[in-house]
Amino acid sequence: MDLNIRSFIFLLLAGTMGAVFFLKPHHVAVVEKKGFPQVVFVDFESYEITAGGVTTHLKGEVARKFPERLSVEKVVLTRLSEGVEETVRATKALFRENESVELKGKVSLERSDGWRLDTSWLRYDIPRKLYSTRGTPFKILYGRSVVSGKNLNYYRKSGKIKAESIRAKIAEEDI
Repeated sequence: MDLNIRSFIFLLLAGTMGAVFFLKPHHVAVVEKKGFPQVVFVDFESYEITAGGVTTHLKGEVARKFPERLSVEKVVLTRLSEGVEETVRATKALFRENESVELKGKVSLERSDGWRLDTSWLRYDIPRKLYSTRGTPFKILYGRSVVSGKNLNYYRKSGKIKAESIRAKIAEEDI
């Protein structure tokens, strides 16, 4: 009886070793991670530093980095450009590298010269340096003057503004 148990254990050990060396190992299926971020940052903060110093400061509560885009919640973006500081605040922002920035929710664009734009959706086209609301209503406040309408195009480089359905209340002291 002692010999049979010893033989059984030896046979079991030999069978296990044979299985390890001769059978295919177990394969795990690779799942493509669509919709999942590569990295998630909490209390996100980023700076753009050039030869002239810090030109852009980006803050957000949560930032999710995807392969070709960056999604930021409760975003504040401050940028110094041609002597004027611009601050954009939004509930959500979607940055597409060297292409565009889409801002959603409660969006506010403020300039250091006292000019402010309020809307619910704003897109910034990076190559064209163009802010647009694409049919979304907007309101511009400057001093006591108020301009509202829809389909705004604000060319950052030239400062020109084009829009549809404009209504304006211009205060004398703002002229």
